[in-house]
Amino acid sequence: MFTLLFLPLAKVTTWDDEAWYARFVVSALATTAWVGLLVFVPGAIIACAVVWVVLLLCSLHVPSLRNLLPFWRWLLALRHRIKGDSPEFIVERVLGLRPIEDATTDFKGVRDYVAAYSGYDETGEAQLEFACGLSGVTDEFVEKKAKDGLGAMGAEVFKVDHLGPGHWLLHFWKEEPKNPLDDAIEITASDLDDWDGKTVTYGLTEAGEPARLSYAQTSGIVVGGVPGAGKSAGAMLLTLPLLASPKASVAIFDGKGGMDWSWAERSASLFNNDCDLDLPAATDQLETLAQRCVDDLKSHPWSDSDPDFWHAGASALHPFHLVVIDECQTLFDITGRSKEEKALVERCKRAVATIVRKGRSAGWCVMLLTQKPTADSIPTNIRDNCVVRFALRVTTREAAEAVLGSIPDGDPRPTEIPAPRRGGAVVQGEDGHTQSVRFAYLPVTEAAKALESSTLDTVVAGLEA
Repeated sequence: MFTLLFLPLAKVTTWDDEAWYARFVVSALATTAWVGLLVFVPGAIIACAVVWVVLLLCSLHVPSLRNLLPFWRWLLALRHRIKGDSPEFIVERVLGLRPIEDATTDFKGVRDYVAAYSGYDETGEAQLEFACGLSGVTDEFVEKKAKDGLGAMGAEVFKVDHLGPGHWLLHFWKEEPKNPLDDAIEITASDLDDWDGKTVTYGLTEAGEPARLSYAQTSGIVVGGVPGAGKSAGAMLLTLPLLASPKASVAIFDGKGGMDWSWAERSASLFNNDCDLDLPAATDQLETLAQRCVDDLKSHPWSDSDPDFWHAGASALHPFHLVVIDECQTLFDITGRSKEEKALVERCKRAVATIVRKGRSAGWCVMLLTQKPTADSIPTNIRDNCVVRFALRVTTREAAEAVLGSIPDGDPRPTEIPAPRRGGAVVQGEDGHTQSVRFAYLPVTEAAKALESSTLDTVVAGLEA
């Protein structure tokens, strides 16, 4: 009898604390004793019935006395074993609303929620969508309860998506799920689509979806990360579709002065890889570009009546202008500079700041790249006006904040990117939130191949379109 009483406990005991299990043991012993009394003592049924009624009445004031009634805990356990995969049961077990407790719940027994649950699938994931109007149920509460509920769910890993006020989606995995960003993504020139005038696809998100960047209404982009993190390869995918399109004009300033951007030299409208040696020339070029941006903003040549470039869209007659500055600390950092050079640096900063502040509706954008993410490399007044920021792997919180600024609690951080994940990044959009992505890898030879067709014929075709 005692053993049979424990059969309904399968998939139930692990969902409750030890005190509940102790109460079940007391209930099972009491049940066995009552059955023995009824079997071996003739006529005991009347006395037993009287005692049961007394216990039931007393339990109105002392609920734990119900454990002495026969089959009390067994029936409760059986009921909840039957509905073990119901959304209500999962919510009550994971979030601490315990319908099989003697005492009332933390919420006075009120269950003001709507839930939907899908059990573990072939990938080992279970999902619980939960919407609740109780004031005590906050994001922090749900995060804590989900973590505490790992054992209850038989899971090793969890994640909580905040879908809205009072609305969450909880994910549970029996084993650590494979991150799609851990696998390298290598593409060829034939995988690239023609630029549509707004968006480029550059890799993959952590959800396994294509990662895209829209240049529309974007006047500033920051890309930073330690050497070897994949910054140059990522910048290639962000700029290559534009370099191959007649709808865009790309000016490139390579502060490193090496061969990293040689593949783009023939297709760029301006190419300067001597910034570190000829600061005055780079300053003049940036100021000229800034003045052109201001002129476009004032005259809006793309339309007689509409001052917003993006309402008309990029075209071969009125292309989108992208200014790329790689190793931007070459033009911004005043450390060790002479007085004359410091003055030139200030002019560079003003020119870039002008494009970032004014270029949004004029079809101009600046992309700043650095492998030395500091406030000296990326002035905060410029960074704060750049609405899109990519932080590849960095090793310090200061470096992460130099690129991204403040990072909301719970969002992915670039300091957490594994070293083997080359091209992995954390991207921050206009809403301030970040998400993990990984840039695809395109060999330089493939990039050059993609630009082979970017000739005068392509431009003419664009003008005729």
